[in-house]
Amino acid sequence: MAAASASQPRPGPNIALRTAALLTVVAVFAGLSRQARANGAFPDSTGIILPADRPNEIIVGTNFGLIFSADEGKTWSWSCEQMPVATQAYLYQLGPAPGDRLFALASSGVIRTDDESCTWSAAGGTARDALVTDYFADPTDPNHLLMIALPNTTDLLPEAIYASTDGGITFGPALFKAAINGGLTGVEIARSNPLEIYAAMYDTPGVHPSIVRSHDGGATWDPPISIEADIGQNAFRIIAVDPTDPKKVFLRVQEALVESLAISEDGGMTFRKPVSVPIRLAAFARLASGTILVAGLTYDTQGMMTPIGYRSTDGGKTFGPWDKIPSVRALAERDGKLYAAADAFNDPFALGVSDDEGLTFQPLMKYDQVTSVKSCVAMACAAACATQAKQSKFWPAAICPALPDASTDASADATTSPPGNAGCYCALASGSGDTVALLGSVAAVALGVRARRRRKNKPGAPLDRSPSTG
Repeated sequence: MAAASASQPRPGPNIALRTAALLTVVAVFAGLSRQARANGAFPDSTGIILPADRPNEIIVGTNFGLIFSADEGKTWSWSCEQMPVATQAYLYQLGPAPGDRLFALASSGVIRTDDESCTWSAAGGTARDALVTDYFADPTDPNHLLMIALPNTTDLLPEAIYASTDGGITFGPALFKAAINGGLTGVEIARSNPLEIYAAMYDTPGVHPSIVRSHDGGATWDPPISIEADIGQNAFRIIAVDPTDPKKVFLRVQEALVESLAISEDGGMTFRKPVSVPIRLAAFARLASGTILVAGLTYDTQGMMTPIGYRSTDGGKTFGPWDKIPSVRALAERDGKLYAAADAFNDPFALGVSDDEGLTFQPLMKYDQVTSVKSCVAMACAAACATQAKQSKFWPAAICPALPDASTDASADATTSPPGNAGCYCALASGSGDTVALLGSVAAVALGVRARRRRKNKPGAPLDRSPSTG
């Protein structure tokens, strides 16, 4: 997502849906009383990254940087969103082993790090200065990424899918272009057959959803498949492609009063909706055993938001209740252990772990267990660390590196947006195993409308997806 300039991309085509999304966000957040950060976002865990070849390492994505453990959760260190490249970073994803390259979206577009956030670099080529609305790291090829972007030009150009074959250093020409009167909301690569690519698309006026497929890695594309009869005229995103069945696709459908999980078993030709929740879908996981978990939010008898969950042991044909769960932000699995990111303020943990597929959880981390700033970013994150200690108060100022001028003024917050980036419709989450988390705004992000502004953990937007979901 590029910084504002004189030649800004044209506005998204569906202003009514963006307005509806913002009104939904305002309604959901009305009455919340927790202390917000200076930029308006509540500190929150939003994703989990579990490198398959580093069994002791856990990375928690948040809306204020990354939290790392190299010893299975015994100790934790923090890395902030480093200016200028990683400002407003979200949608973290992990590339395949052995490189384990981390990717994210930020105010500078698609960014990457080969040293676990010590240094970040922004993609060039067609990604430079483009408004990037989604990307996907190939789960089988560390050099292959896809992104959806709107070129930063005064010309009337559509959103399109672009590919990188050098690990996100540059992106090439468009592989597929949406219609001028429509847009793209997501793109995914199937893990079990990387030549299979799915894209979520809509046409306007109104919202007419369709699936677009490629069977040859993006060289050619089938005609769009209308799915309006199955999911209605609703905003939607691709949650995941099943890791063992390239024809099984999971969608998140954002309807007027509910959000639904939709499943296709015929390559996107038809969908059914076995699960719906009144407020939003918050997280999804397809475990190695085949169990499918869905977490969300509903209303209790007093009209307050409360977590709700569903579990399927037959591949998504039927779902039963998943009881006694926290307010799940993200899910990830590795070696038979299920990890859940939760509400760090109202739940017993910010990160918990389960040995029984989520029937019970043990606390693994709260923010006050962060005891250091990652050494390679100590100076870069000193001001932001002091701000977190002063404003959010979830770790002591003593863990922060000393500032050169000994100042801890909140105005030095390194996570504060640069001018012109006040507010946002974005958020993030990430998983490993076969997981996806969803968080943030509602239809605005689902339609690919991600303003270049500071995210504020609003319900409904997708979080980072692990490449293993494809």
